[in-house]
Amino acid sequence: MRFAHISDLHFGSVCLSPLQFFSKRWLGNFNFLFNRRKGFDHSRLDELIDLFKAEHVTHVIITGDLTVTSRKIEFKKAKQFIDRLKREGFAVFTIPGNHDQYTKQSGRKRIFYTFFDSQFDQSCPLNLKDHRVTYMKWGQFWLVAIDTAVATPFSSSQGYFSPETEDNLKRALEAIPPKEPVILLNHFPFVLNDVEKKQLLRGAELKKLLTKYPNILLYLHGHSHRQTVADLRPNRLPILSDSGSTPYINNGACHLFDARERRLKLCVYRYDEHWKPDETHDFAL
Repeated sequence: MRFAHISDLHFGSVCLSPLQFFSKRWLGNFNFLFNRRKGFDHSRLDELIDLFKAEHVTHVIITGDLTVTSRKIEFKKAKQFIDRLKREGFAVFTIPGNHDQYTKQSGRKRIFYTFFDSQFDQSCPLNLKDHRVTYMKWGQFWLVAIDTAVATPFSSSQGYFSPETEDNLKRALEAIPPKEPVILLNHFPFVLNDVEKKQLLRGAELKKLLTKYPNILLYLHGHSHRQTVADLRPNRLPILSDSGSTPYINNGACHLFDARERRLKLCVYRYDEHWKPDETHDFAL
């Protein structure tokens, strides 16, 4: 299996409606106008498709923040990119981030799931929209996803690993044979963020849960905009993969995984005129 991990694509659009001032959206729009619009190059995502084809990637995982302020026009832009990936033959798995449930209305209506699937396998008894958890058998792995994105106040971009989500995640993990490796997707890192307003609430409970399931091999996330690879298995925790914000000009990256036999190879690609391999990691399974 060869699969790619990208995140925090942040497809944006300038909002001119005065109604934005009745929600948090004006803050995101202001940030988009004077920061994100200049700091992101989405043409790099188009070039990723050529890289994926050249490297024989079969699946693409996107760990949230497809939009800037969860407007429908932004979701449509994200969907156009994902539909193009699918037309090229890639299977795509995606989960929402905090920017995809940016306002109370988008969070309450769960608009993300109007555009994207809430299940990776229709036979799964759990779905992301209703249970905030879903899972499926995926080659030699199990793919488990959780949705911890919630609408937050103006100054916050926190996530929430609720007790209900915790119970459903336990239910999913208990349904998986204990010796079969699991890849877990979440937009938020479980480690404490150095900025409190960006942390995952009850992240300590998620971390504690991870130590009880040593078959969770990989934890793929975004949110931090910091490209990171860390093997935490000596601490009874998974290997962490954070691709950063992939189209971000300063530090965007893409992670390509090659799983074969009893090894997992990870190659980090960065953009320098075109996508180039920057570092590699080799893990024994």
